[in-house]
Amino acid sequence: METYVLGDIHGAARALEQVLARSPFRPGTDRLIHLGDVADGWPDTPACVERLLGIPNSIWLQGNHDWWAAEWLATELPLEDVNPNWYQQGGRATFAAYQQVPPEQRRWHLRDFFGQQRPYFEDDGRLYVHAGYEPSQPIAAQDPYNLIWTRELWRGHQTATAYAECFIGHTPTWPASPVPCQRHNVWNLDQGAGYGGRLTLLNVRTKAFVQSDPVPGLYPGVKGR
Repeated sequence: METYVLGDIHGAARALEQVLARSPFRPGTDRLIHLGDVADGWPDTPACVERLLGIPNSIWLQGNHDWWAAEWLATELPLEDVNPNWYQQGGRATFAAYQQVPPEQRRWHLRDFFGQQRPYFEDDGRLYVHAGYEPSQPIAAQDPYNLIWTRELWRGHQTATAYAECFIGHTPTWPASPVPCQRHNVWNLDQGAGYGGRLTLLNVRTKAFVQSDPVPGLYPGVKGR
């Protein structure tokens, strides 16, 4: 079994299909770890959730945009009452997309996908977390809010102490770097798929990776985040 780690999708189902097709990833045999932010930006968040739900042996981490999307799905507030920060930062597309699916499907996604996302995952000396963490404190003692929002681990060029490697998303490396980036023992897999960049899928052991085409080209005439 190989382990593959997937960066921030942001509603780009066409990019997700590309990386799965281009990678040697074997559904049902290999393990897939998604670093969070399946939601918000491009118009296909429900399709992304459906695709990930259909992949056996998957682990889903919670991103800040997933937290926002789940908060809305739990209430289904009308447009005039939704969180304006969420709506303006990509939630508009998620809101619109979920208007097109039956209520039972929205409830299923909330329960079986967003409700199953983890704040972090540890395995074989490696840490997987959406945004980062404070290396001076045990991961289990940290505020889950910081795990989906902090940028200090990456921007501060910190080392993920107590781990052989750490894999994160959240802070795009695009456009400065269009490919996965490593600082010390921290790997960043957010290559800007929510904006003008690409989606990345990486083999944890070998560090071989595949990427989608630049996402705007997959959605001509559609504005992302």
